[in-house]
Amino acid sequence: MGAGRRAGATGTAQAAAWLVVAATATLAACGGSGGDDASGRLTVVDVQGVEATAAQKGPATSATLARSAGGPDGLRYQVKVIPTPGVILGELRGGTPFDTSVVPTRDSTVCRPHTETLVPSRDGGVGQAIVWLVGVPAGPRDDGSRRVHLTLDGCRLSPRVQRVAAGATVLVHGNDAMMSRLQLVPLGERGSRSTILLTDAGQVVPSDEAFREPALLEVRDDLHPWVRAFIAVAPHPFVAVTDADGDFRFDGVPPGRYTLVVWHERLGTQRKTVKVEGGVQVRVRVEL
Repeated sequence: MGAGRRAGATGTAQAAAWLVVAATATLAACGGSGGDDASGRLTVVDVQGVEATAAQKGPATSATLARSAGGPDGLRYQVKVIPTPGVILGELRGGTPFDTSVVPTRDSTVCRPHTETLVPSRDGGVGQAIVWLVGVPAGPRDDGSRRVHLTLDGCRLSPRVQRVAAGATVLVHGNDAMMSRLQLVPLGERGSRSTILLTDAGQVVPSDEAFREPALLEVRDDLHPWVRAFIAVAPHPFVAVTDADGDFRFDGVPPGRYTLVVWHERLGTQRKTVKVEGGVQVRVRVEL
């Protein structure tokens, strides 16, 4: 059972990057003078991103995401109203579209040669990256969907990358007339959190065991090694998947200094420090 040939290995090496943060002052939601100057224009403040410390460097693992809340253990997140939160508007740039060719080695009546897009890119953006903040102690409730879908069709899983809130139920749809044994494995670990067995077309299996606690999960098929997907089980609302333009957004961010982590299955991991101020929109641009 050899794995399918890929036109480019999944990379874990970090790409060189720089970060420019443009913070645009806005009026506070509850009133106040905001950052207007005498002409009524909004004040623009330029803040340079701070390089990650040596302790923050290295590849991201499931624990990196799971322990990204507040407290000494990184597990403490409190739902509370933030009087004057900030906003992060992010943009991941420098990408070019990248597809991988897959040549299945079994179940050839169902699994045909195909290509999968690992780096969706539109106008230089980098899609399918998972982005999150580390060190957020409190903020709004995670309003992410508690019921999401993962579909096996034509020997490929979709969506390739998605975000779910902790405690969600994932409905796994099997559209292929074959046996598949999906393992949900936290990135950087060996043991599987859950096994999902699909045996025939039209099967739907609800799964919640693997999604009770935050994690960065890799979904893989024991019987078809080229089948892959990734699910970020978020510990707080400040976890996102970039679109093909490379865009993401975090609302309701409490003022503070945080580590911004960017992870991509092919492009690896990057970290930067971002400072958020109350009533301010911080524009984060990461160039690969």
